[in-house]
Amino acid sequence: MTDIGSDAVAVGDSEKLRQVVINLLVNALDAMPESGTLSVKVRGAPSAVSIEIGDTGPGIDPSILPEIFDPFFTTKEAGTGLGLSIVRKIVDQHGGHIDIDSAPGHGTRVRVELERAAAKSG
Repeated sequence: MTDIGSDAVAVGDSEKLRQVVINLLVNALDAMPESGTLSVKVRGAPSAVSIEIGDTGPGIDPSILPEIFDPFFTTKEAGTGLGLSIVRKIVDQHGGHIDIDSAPGHGTRVRVELERAAAKSG
């Protein structure tokens, strides 16, 4: 994908997509309670917009990776287990795709791809 700046506009419900980003940011920050690096990248391609949120936390154990989008699944003491299931539902409703790359000790990167809005002419 090529960086296209402010032209990277996705199609969708702005409030729901805001919820996706907030949930992913909260998870990334929660994974680094002492310190770490949070990265956010937005990229555009001719037909899609990619939002990537990464952290330098402990990563996700590969044995639980298949379950992280399941409702009520959580590794947090006070978590409800609904954050990532809501994220997946919203992304699916928008015809998008979510991908997670994570390895213990190497942090996590979550990429959401959504349909790109058509450029306005005029």
